[in-house]
Amino acid sequence: MGEALSKARPRPVELTRDTIQEFMQRYDTVVSDLDGVVWTPVRMIPGSKEGLESLRAAGKRTLFATNNSVLSSYKKFERLGYKVERDEVVFPAIVIADHLQQIGFKKKAFVLGVEHFKSFLREKGITVVPERQCPEYLEENLASYLKAIQIDPEVGAIIVDLDININMLELSQAVNHLRNNKDCLFFVGASDTYVTFQDNKALLGPYHFIRLIEQCSDRKPIVVGKPGSMMIENYLKKIHNLDLKRSVFVGDTLMQDMGVAAACGMGKLLVLTGVSQLSDLDDCDPSLIPDYYIKSLAEFSNLLAPAGKS
Repeated sequence: MGEALSKARPRPVELTRDTIQEFMQRYDTVVSDLDGVVWTPVRMIPGSKEGLESLRAAGKRTLFATNNSVLSSYKKFERLGYKVERDEVVFPAIVIADHLQQIGFKKKAFVLGVEHFKSFLREKGITVVPERQCPEYLEENLASYLKAIQIDPEVGAIIVDLDININMLELSQAVNHLRNNKDCLFFVGASDTYVTFQDNKALLGPYHFIRLIEQCSDRKPIVVGKPGSMMIENYLKKIHNLDLKRSVFVGDTLMQDMGVAAACGMGKLLVLTGVSQLSDLDDCDPSLIPDYYIKSLAEFSNLLAPAGKS
């Protein structure tokens, strides 16, 4: 196989013709990640649509949970040609907006995130600041920097997600609101460190900015995105009445995807089309070791086809 696993550690079961029936009998619902499993930021992963259709045809409910609030997942599903209902796909912006609406949040939310993320908060009637995507250019001296840090008493929540245009001033604003208002809520959407794509290019995630805000404000956030459990427990489980013990999470990362599965008591299926590979299991936290692994979603088309037709 070329990717040896330590004998002292549990071994995930590869999904094959010999093991697929046990897997199918064990789970009623498949909850899947999107990036690295169904598609990448630049292309669809070959065979992913057919794999999902095979699971549906076999009677499995298919739902989706992604940390990516940058672009519309619904539009990408349209391009894929795979029909989903809006409540079958969840990402952090939806859950945070719903939560703030449910608790009667009336203050402003200071958001480090992209416009697509902010739009879901605005749709729920939440006032989002800063209103502009990029601030004005500051003179490069500490007096200008200090003067620009404004603390708004109407800000009642700091929300951090992937923000491609993040800057020092807005990071400092977030820290100072949390330091000066102990009642200010603190939410985190995505918390990825980085993701590597083609040409070995690495896209930095918000993890280190989140840690910076935590350390400087001495505050711990509510983690809404994976590996936090809110997208599953507070949204998909509630809406679709999921039995999590009979649900499996399909993902390409150990920390986020296998992590949320472990947190929610779900089965764990690692797909090898994205970030994590079998060699990563040698030194990961044992709770993140998947129950099963598969090369790609496309494999389900072959594994679930009648004998002789794969």
